[in-house]
Amino acid sequence: MKRAFIVCPGRGSYNATELGYLRRPGRSALPEMIATADAIRAEMGLPTVSSLDGAPRFDPRTHLATKHASALICACSVVDAALISDEFEIVAVAGNSMGWYTALCVSGALEFEDTFKLIQTMSGLQEEHSVGGQLIYPLTDEQWHPDADAAAAVERVLAQINGDAEPIAYWSIRLGGYAVLAGSDEGVAALIQSLPPVQRGGRQYPMILQGHAAYHTPLLAVTSNRAVERFGELHIRPPVVPLIDGRGNVFRPLMADPAELYRYTFVQQVTQTYDFTHSIRVGLREYGPDCIILLGPGEQLGGAIGQIIVADQWLGIDSRDAFSARQSSDPFLLSMGRADQFSRVTAPTPVEA
Repeated sequence: MKRAFIVCPGRGSYNATELGYLRRPGRSALPEMIATADAIRAEMGLPTVSSLDGAPRFDPRTHLATKHASALICACSVVDAALISDEFEIVAVAGNSMGWYTALCVSGALEFEDTFKLIQTMSGLQEEHSVGGQLIYPLTDEQWHPDADAAAAVERVLAQINGDAEPIAYWSIRLGGYAVLAGSDEGVAALIQSLPPVQRGGRQYPMILQGHAAYHTPLLAVTSNRAVERFGELHIRPPVVPLIDGRGNVFRPLMADPAELYRYTFVQQVTQTYDFTHSIRVGLREYGPDCIILLGPGEQLGGAIGQIIVADQWLGIDSRDAFSARQSSDPFLLSMGRADQFSRVTAPTPVEA
């Protein structure tokens, strides 16, 4: 039996290439789960997950809207998690940003219905109280080696923009080889103007993340307060498997304090930096998994995970080329958004003669 560390993706993982994800081979075995999600959406007067995923074409204005994208991502991820073969022992679960809510469900801290209502309500609150924005900036070279100059530039620019006044720009997510920064509209504009422009993989950075607010910063304090008011009776419990949060803290089975888990989910996680990099390092170092399983939709988060592996030289992997070579021969990172790797995760391993 392989020991697996599960990672749940966040916003930005459902795009045009993921349209129809829930109808792909092997994913139609859980109609009850999708029916539950559809019923919750219908009751809220929103288009169902089934209709969004089954649309004839991808409409960015619809599919990328917070209240729709979050629901699609949650449904796809939880379905994927339920399809993982019994040949894998789940040793820990983590998520990235919105994926934290999904991780609550996958780890057993919340039932699916409560998780889906939570994600749907939080996305509505974020739209209602939207403030500022996010951008992304690379901190590595093309081979995923740390770029000390880029890291220094981020810290220098943040210090210059904020000065001694009330901060207007913040770290939002530490995302492997990327800095996700956020701020007020003024703060984001200053970041765009001040960060040295660079190109990676044919893309120009810094790059605005369209449709994203200033997540994981104090600017979302109003959203946090409204969530605490709304979810005072949420039935949250200790996880069934270790659950790693965006600080690298582990909520352990039987031992975790539900009140602390609640506070993190609705206060710290909303208003403080989400350190995805540290959460993955804790999962690797503390649990020593045989593989990481990245739930769908998509596989964009795989690059950030690969960058963390390279930075730590995990399994001797010390460059992007070395990571790609390992993935081609004996993948350590299994992305369920890829058809070939989906089959490795969901199908029993053949018994050798």
